[in-house]
Amino acid sequence: MKRYRYDQAKFNVSVTATGAFCLALCVISILSIIGVISLIPAALGVLILIVAGYQTWNTFVAIANPQDVIVDDDSISFCAFGRTDRYAFEDIKSFNVREVGGDAKVYVRVNGGGLLRGRYWLQLLYMNDGKELFQWIEDFEYKLDPNSLKARARRSSEEYRTVHGDSNGKVPARKKKKTKRG
Repeated sequence: MKRYRYDQAKFNVSVTATGAFCLALCVISILSIIGVISLIPAALGVLILIVAGYQTWNTFVAIANPQDVIVDDDSISFCAFGRTDRYAFEDIKSFNVREVGGDAKVYVRVNGGGLLRGRYWLQLLYMNDGKELFQWIEDFEYKLDPNSLKARARRSSEEYRTVHGDSNGKVPARKKKKTKRG
Protein backbone atom coordinates (compact mmCIF):
# COMPACT_ATOMS: atom_id res chain seq x y z
CA MET A 1 0.00 0.00 0.00
CA LYS A 2 1.25 3.46 -0.89
CA ARG A 3 -0.22 6.66 0.57
CA TYR A 4 0.26 9.94 -1.25
CA ARG A 5 -0.56 12.87 1.03
CA TYR A 6 -1.24 16.52 0.28
CA ASP A 7 1.04 18.75 2.39
CA GLN A 8 -1.02 19.54 5.52
CA ALA A 9 -0.33 23.29 5.63
CA LYS A 10 -1.11 23.76 1.95
CA PHE A 11 -4.23 21.58 2.24
CA ASN A 12 -5.46 23.67 5.17
CA VAL A 13 -5.12 26.89 3.17
CA SER A 14 -5.98 25.75 -0.36
CA VAL A 15 -8.83 23.39 0.43
CA THR A 16 -10.14 23.71 3.98
CA ALA A 17 -9.93 27.50 4.35
CA THR A 18 -11.32 28.06 0.86
CA GLY A 19 -14.21 25.70 1.60
CA ALA A 20 -14.92 27.39 4.94
CA PHE A 21 -14.84 30.83 3.29
CA CYS A 22 -17.28 29.66 0.62
CA LEU A 23 -19.54 28.19 3.30
CA ALA A 24 -19.58 31.57 5.06
CA LEU A 25 -20.43 33.23 1.74
CA CYS A 26 -23.33 30.79 1.34
CA VAL A 27 -24.71 31.74 4.75
CA ILE A 28 -24.36 35.47 4.04
CA SER A 29 -25.97 35.02 0.62
CA ILE A 30 -28.94 33.10 2.03
CA LEU A 31 -29.47 35.71 4.75
CA SER A 32 -29.31 38.48 2.12
CA ILE A 33 -31.71 36.69 -0.22
CA ILE A 34 -34.35 36.16 2.48
CA GLY A 35 -33.92 39.73 3.74
CA VAL A 36 -32.48 39.11 7.20
CA ILE A 37 -29.43 41.23 6.39
CA SER A 38 -28.86 43.81 3.68
CA LEU A 39 -25.15 43.32 3.19
CA ILE A 40 -25.46 42.48 -0.51
CA PRO A 41 -28.32 42.80 -3.01
CA ALA A 42 -30.48 39.68 -3.30
CA ALA A 43 -29.66 39.19 -7.00
CA LEU A 44 -25.94 39.22 -6.27
CA GLY A 45 -26.61 36.93 -3.33
CA VAL A 46 -28.12 34.35 -5.68
CA LEU A 47 -25.04 34.43 -7.91
CA ILE A 48 -22.68 34.17 -4.94
CA LEU A 49 -24.77 31.34 -3.49
CA ILE A 50 -24.49 29.33 -6.72
CA VAL A 51 -20.72 29.76 -7.06
CA ALA A 52 -19.86 29.41 -3.37
CA GLY A 53 -22.34 26.56 -2.95
CA TYR A 54 -20.71 24.63 -5.77
CA GLN A 55 -17.26 25.09 -4.21
CA THR A 56 -18.53 24.14 -0.75
CA TRP A 57 -20.18 21.02 -2.16
CA ASN A 58 -17.02 19.98 -4.00
CA THR A 59 -14.89 20.56 -0.92
CA PHE A 60 -16.90 18.94 1.86
CA VAL A 61 -19.39 16.61 0.17
CA ALA A 62 -17.82 15.36 -3.06
CA ILE A 63 -14.24 15.57 -1.68
CA ALA A 64 -13.11 16.75 -5.10
CA ASN A 65 -9.79 17.83 -3.57
CA PRO A 66 -8.65 14.79 -1.59
CA GLN A 67 -5.94 15.01 1.04
CA ASP A 68 -4.84 11.39 0.56
CA VAL A 69 -4.65 9.05 -2.39
CA ILE A 70 -4.05 5.44 -1.39
CA VAL A 71 -3.02 2.85 -3.94
CA ASP A 72 -2.87 -0.78 -2.89
CA ASP A 73 -2.82 -4.13 -4.68
CA ASP A 74 -6.49 -4.13 -5.67
CA SER A 75 -7.85 -0.58 -5.31
CA ILE A 76 -7.35 3.16 -5.31
CA SER A 77 -8.87 5.39 -2.63
CA PHE A 78 -9.38 9.14 -2.35
CA CYS A 79 -9.74 10.49 1.19
CA ALA A 80 -10.52 13.78 2.94
CA PHE A 81 -12.47 15.01 5.96
CA GLY A 82 -13.03 11.52 7.33
CA ARG A 83 -14.52 10.15 4.13
CA THR A 84 -12.97 7.65 1.73
CA ASP A 85 -14.02 6.88 -1.83
CA ARG A 86 -12.58 3.46 -2.64
CA TYR A 87 -12.58 1.95 -6.12
CA ALA A 88 -11.62 -1.67 -6.68
CA PHE A 89 -9.59 -1.92 -9.88
CA GLU A 90 -11.94 -4.58 -11.23
CA ASP A 91 -14.89 -2.16 -10.88
CA ILE A 92 -13.25 0.75 -12.70
CA LYS A 93 -14.64 0.99 -16.22
CA SER A 94 -13.24 4.42 -17.11
CA PHE A 95 -10.37 6.44 -15.69
CA ASN A 96 -9.87 9.78 -17.42
CA VAL A 97 -6.95 12.04 -16.60
CA ARG A 98 -6.55 15.68 -17.64
CA GLU A 99 -3.18 17.25 -16.98
CA VAL A 100 -3.09 20.90 -15.99
CA GLY A 101 0.35 22.46 -15.90
CA GLY A 102 2.26 19.32 -16.82
CA ASP A 103 2.52 16.96 -13.89
CA ALA A 104 1.74 19.58 -11.21
CA LYS A 105 -2.05 19.18 -11.16
CA VAL A 106 -4.39 16.61 -12.66
CA TYR A 107 -8.14 16.15 -12.85
CA VAL A 108 -9.19 12.52 -12.55
CA ARG A 109 -12.65 11.16 -13.31
CA VAL A 110 -13.38 7.62 -12.20
CA ASN A 111 -16.26 5.83 -13.93
CA GLY A 112 -17.46 9.10 -15.42
CA GLY A 113 -17.65 10.97 -12.13
CA GLY A 114 -20.78 12.26 -10.46
CA LEU A 115 -22.13 14.74 -7.94
CA LEU A 116 -21.09 12.73 -4.89
CA ARG A 117 -17.91 11.00 -6.02
CA GLY A 118 -15.66 10.24 -8.94
CA ARG A 119 -14.21 13.71 -9.69
CA TYR A 120 -10.86 14.57 -8.13
CA TRP A 121 -8.36 17.39 -8.45
CA LEU A 122 -4.94 16.15 -7.40
CA GLN A 123 -2.35 18.79 -6.53
CA LEU A 124 0.62 16.56 -7.28
CA LEU A 125 3.13 19.35 -6.77
CA TYR A 126 2.16 19.47 -3.07
CA MET A 127 1.84 15.72 -2.47
CA ASN A 128 4.62 13.50 -1.22
CA ASP A 129 5.99 11.50 -4.17
CA GLY A 130 3.70 13.43 -6.51
CA LYS A 131 5.73 12.55 -9.60
CA GLU A 132 5.46 8.86 -8.72
CA LEU A 133 1.68 9.20 -8.32
CA PHE A 134 1.46 11.04 -11.65
CA GLN A 135 3.33 8.21 -13.36
CA TRP A 136 1.07 5.60 -11.71
CA ILE A 137 -2.06 7.49 -12.82
CA GLU A 138 -0.77 7.83 -16.38
CA ASP A 139 0.17 4.13 -16.51
CA PHE A 140 -3.19 3.04 -15.09
CA GLU A 141 -5.12 5.15 -17.60
CA TYR A 142 -2.98 3.68 -20.39
CA LYS A 143 -3.52 0.12 -19.15
CA LEU A 144 -7.27 0.55 -18.72
CA ASP A 145 -7.85 1.94 -22.23
CA PRO A 146 -4.89 1.09 -24.49
CA ASN A 147 -6.83 2.10 -27.62
CA SER A 148 -7.55 5.68 -26.59
CA LEU A 149 -6.11 8.55 -28.58
CA LYS A 150 -3.94 9.47 -25.61
CA ALA A 151 -2.59 5.91 -25.35
CA ARG A 152 -1.83 5.81 -29.07
CA ALA A 153 0.04 9.12 -28.80
CA ARG A 154 2.02 7.75 -25.87
CA ARG A 155 2.97 4.60 -27.82
CA SER A 156 3.99 6.70 -30.80
CA SER A 157 6.15 8.91 -28.59
CA GLU A 158 7.77 5.88 -26.93
CA GLU A 159 8.49 4.32 -30.33
CA TYR A 160 10.06 7.55 -31.54
CA ARG A 161 12.28 7.76 -28.47
CA THR A 162 13.32 4.15 -28.91
CA VAL A 163 14.34 4.73 -32.51
CA HIS A 164 15.77 8.25 -32.25
CA GLY A 165 16.61 8.67 -28.58
CA ASP A 166 19.67 7.92 -26.51
CA SER A 167 20.05 5.04 -24.06
CA ASN A 168 17.88 6.89 -21.52
CA GLY A 169 15.09 7.26 -24.06
CA LYS A 170 15.65 11.00 -24.32
CA VAL A 171 15.66 12.66 -27.69
CA PRO A 172 18.93 14.51 -28.28
CA ALA A 173 18.76 18.28 -28.65
CA ARG A 174 18.80 19.61 -32.19
CA LYS A 175 21.87 21.38 -33.39
CA LYS A 176 21.38 25.00 -34.26
CA LYS A 177 21.80 25.86 -37.90
CA LYS A 178 24.15 28.62 -38.80
CA THR A 179 22.43 31.45 -40.58
CA LYS A 180 23.91 34.11 -42.76
CA ARG A 181 23.36 37.61 -41.63
CA GLY A 182 23.08 40.20 -44.26
